[in-house]
Parts: sequence; structure tokens; C-alpha cells
Amino acid sequence: MSVFFAITIDFFKLILYNNMCIPKNLNGQEAGKMNKNKLRLLAASVAAFTVVAGIAAFFTGEDAVTNAFQASTLSIKITEPSWDPEPTIVPEQEVDKDPYITNTDKTPAYVFMEVTVPAVEVTVEKASPDLDKGSEAVTDIVPLFRFVNSEEEYVTDPDSPDQKINKGWYPMPGYPVANKEKGSEDDSIDEALKKTVSYTYLYAYTGADDNTTDTMAVLSPDKTTEVSLFNKVRFVNAREDEELSGSRQLIEIKAYGIQTEHLSSFGVTETKAERIWALLGE
Repeated sequence: MSVFFAITIDFFKLILYNNMCIPKNLNGQEAGKMNKNKLRLLAASVAAFTVVAGIAAFFTGEDAVTNAFQASTLSIKITEPSWDPEPTIVPEQEVDKDPYITNTDKTPAYVFMEVTVPAVEVTVEKASPDLDKGSEAVTDIVPLFRFVNSEEEYVTDPDSPDQKINKGWYPMPGYPVANKEKGSEDDSIDEALKKTVSYTYLYAYTGADDNTTDTMAVLSPDKTTEVSLFNKVRFVNAREDEELSGSRQLIEIKAYGIQTEHLSSFGVTETKAERIWALLGE
């Protein structure tokens, strides 16, 4: 651009010089008048060309790319094919209740099932140490419902909060958890003295042929756990109780899932139930 600019200045110098030295003809007219006009036109043309050349030298271009990613989702659902939504139950009665977990999305998952069973202080019939007496009434805080597995097994000890489940599910360590009654904000009762109002159980799905394997099974998209956690629930053998009679008791079931792919810590892919549960809670 600087070369064109120098040419333009030289033309203007030439025009100025001609203005000072142009002679007149015999009629007194300026002989170089037309030549001077031509030079001015040429100088203007060169100047215009200089501007255009300067603009062309600064043509630039740019480009940008924005990539869109669709985040995957994970959705699971609890199904109970045999459950009657409005059951009425009496002591020692069993009702069908068979909770499964279904993966309703596109992401493979490890799944857990959490069950909370109400517990109430009731008078239960317990075998007496004295065989002649048969049974005796014992007051205790117990789970109101016992899980019954596919082999028709359930925990018969009224003092134990443990449960029987189907093979293919792993009982998580540290459970069941005894949930205590809630006091007021200024409640000064020691936690140990508060009544247990429910028990929470947690299980990992392994698909194994036992209840001791802790390596979790992958629940693929659109698939359901091969076995339910249990098949029935059995109402505790309780005598008529003012607190229990006519009451509405709830069994709360929750399902949890976490992706199986790219699930690792310190470069090791996780498959063990306890570690995966810890990751799910992070």
C-alpha cells in the first residue's frame, strides 16, 4: 500500500510543477490547460486505486464450530405384578408382593432396592421355654411384616429384625437400620431411649445363585431383574392392639440405579456392591 501512496504523491508534485511553468500561446491562452486537467484526472484515478488496493490487502476470514452433545439418561421403575393395591390383612396372613426393578431407559445400570418396614411395640406370641406352656405373650418392638421368599421361607424369630429374600440379591452391610421416632427441636430424650418406628433394608442386585455374592449384575436397557426381591409379605403374629388395630401401615420401597459404563475409581472399574453404593451416594 505504501508504494501506491508514493506514486500518488509524485503525481501531485508533477501537477504543482506544471502550474508554475506552463507558457501561454499567441492568443494568451494556457497551452497546457487540457494537459493539466488530464493529469488531475489521472492523479485522482491513481488515488482511488490506492484506496481499493489497501482494502483488498486486509481481507480476512474466520470460522467456528459448536458441537452439541445429548446427555444420556437413566430411568428405572419398580414393578409388582402380583400386588393388590388395597389389601386388608390379619395376623399371620400372607399377601402377594413381588417387587422387581425394570430399566426403562437406554443406559445399562447397577440397581439397588431399599425397603422400609414399619415397626411397632406389640404383644407377640413366642414359643415358651417351658414346653408344657406352648407359647407365651411377649411385648417387643418388631417389624410388622416379614418378607417371604420363593421357597416360602421367612424369619420366625420375633426378636430379630432380619429378613429372608430371594437368591440374586445381596444384603448390604450395615443394614437393617433402626429408624427412631422424631422428637421436637427441644427434645432432650437420649437417642438410645427413643422408640424404633421402622426398619430400613438395602439390597444390591447380583443375579447370583445365592445371597452372598457381592459382584453386581448389569441391568440392560428395557430389561427387568430376573427375580423379585421377595414374593410375599407376612403380617406379624400380633395380638389385638389399640395402636395397631384399624391402622394403615405402609411398606415403602425405593429403587436406585447408577451407570455401569465409565464407572471407575483410580482407574479400576467398579463391580462390588459396597463401592458402587458409595459412588452412588457421592
